[in-house]
This record gives sequence, structure tokens and C-alpha cells, in this order.
Amino acid sequence: MLIKEYKELDGIKYFHENVNEDHDDYNSKGLDNLYAQEEKHFWFIARKEFILQNALKYVKADEKILEVGAGTGNVSRFLQSNGYSNISVGEMHLNGLKYAKSYGMKDCYMFDLLDTPFEEEFDAVCMFDVLEHIAEDSKALKNVNQMLKKDGKILLTVPSHMWLWHRGDAVAAHKIRYTKKELINILRSNGFEILTARYFFISILPLLFIRRMINKDDGSKVREEEYTKGNSMNSFLSSLLLLISRIENKLNRFLPNAFGGSLFVIAKKNDSV
Repeated sequence: MLIKEYKELDGIKYFHENVNEDHDDYNSKGLDNLYAQEEKHFWFIARKEFILQNALKYVKADEKILEVGAGTGNVSRFLQSNGYSNISVGEMHLNGLKYAKSYGMKDCYMFDLLDTPFEEEFDAVCMFDVLEHIAEDSKALKNVNQMLKKDGKILLTVPSHMWLWHRGDAVAAHKIRYTKKELINILRSNGFEILTARYFFISILPLLFIRRMINKDDGSKVREEEYTKGNSMNSFLSSLLLLISRIENKLNRFLPNAFGGSLFVIAKKNDSV
């Protein structure tokens, strides 16, 4: 149920307004870069395909789903195009929600997860590369728990391993790269029971480590031009890495689950806590 009032304009429900574009958790200029690359860059394509193949095992197609920190709504559109009929998006930046509307997403909410307007409203809440942006990650997960119905589920992806930290993490306003143990512990401490936790982007780890070495974070303040720098990649290389990542996705359950460039977790609300 809704526990806060909202305004509605152009199909977007506003629970919060006037969020600074340079918010500490994420600069809205980054969403313009995402919109330009999400349908072309291997990482975005392989990630949403991995999300889908795992979501299908735990979340029914007709369940009520909210993607929080949805950015442009690209992942939600992909899930919707693959049978998830009752999915909505939440985002604190207006430009992201406008992109989501252009993608055909019907229900779009502008709100801050640290001040959620929902209580026991959704069967599943998704946070795809969102939690690492939030300094108060425990409070964010507690609020997600509040938003879920009985036995509701949370689906997350996060970047993994601090030894892969690079300048791009700083530009994206990441606060941390998680290990599987760290993420499982914080979920359990906020009322969740783990259903699955898998590393992915395992096969490209050498490339991610090289990126870390040549693009080190020097700790300096992020410059304005860094926010608008694109994520473009040579199309042949992107196609090759997409092929490798797709093969890995199919084999993921047979691979060692000790490391990877990203981490995927599904957890269920534990009503006994």
C-alpha cells in the first residue's frame, strides 16, 4: 500500500521532487550515457540476459515487480518483453524516468529509496547495480523489506571485489564493491533469506583486472567531463565479449562460485525475523 502522497505529471508519479542532478549517490548525467549504450554494449546486454535466466526460476511472470534505481528502465523493458507483465520502475532522477516512459514503461515513480512511499506492495523488488551507490545500504535493504509482501523477493546485482576498484567506480559514485559473503551477511541482517548467490562476468576477470591497472582511481575529485564521457566500445570487440559472456551465462551454474566481476543474489523476505 502507499504510505505517502504523490503528484502526477506526464504519467510519472512524483513522491520526491527537485533531486539534485549531482546527487552523492549518482549523477544524472550518467543516465544519458547509459541510454546511448545499453542496446549496444556487451556488458549491459549480457547482464540483463543473466538476470532474466535467473529471475525465471524464482519470480512468476504475473507477479507485481518494482525495479528501484531503474536508471533508464532498460532492464525492466527487457523483462517486460520476455513475459513479465506487471513491472514498474522507480528512480530518483527525472531524466531516467523520461527515458523509461520512452521505452513504454507504464508505471514510473520518482522517489528516494531511503524514504520509501510503499509498504507491503510488491512481490519482488529489483536493484540492479544500485546498492553499491548507497552509503546507508543497510537502511536501503530494510526499506526494501518493508516494501515487499509476505514471502516477497529481492533481486540484486552489484559490482564485486574491492581489488577490482578503478576510476570508473569513483565516477559512478560507487561506495563499495561487495564480496558474496558481505552481501549475504547484510541481507540476512535486514530480514532476508538467501535463495541464490552467484558471481558472473567470470570469464572477463583478466580484462577487468587490466582495466583496474590502467585506470586506477587516484582519489581526486571527479571532474565534470568524466560524468559525460561515454562507455562506447569497438563493435567487433563488444560482439566478441558478448559471445563469451553468453557462453559463460549458460555454463554459470557449473563454474566455481568464488569470484567474478559482478554478483547476482535473490533473497526472500523472512517474516519470522
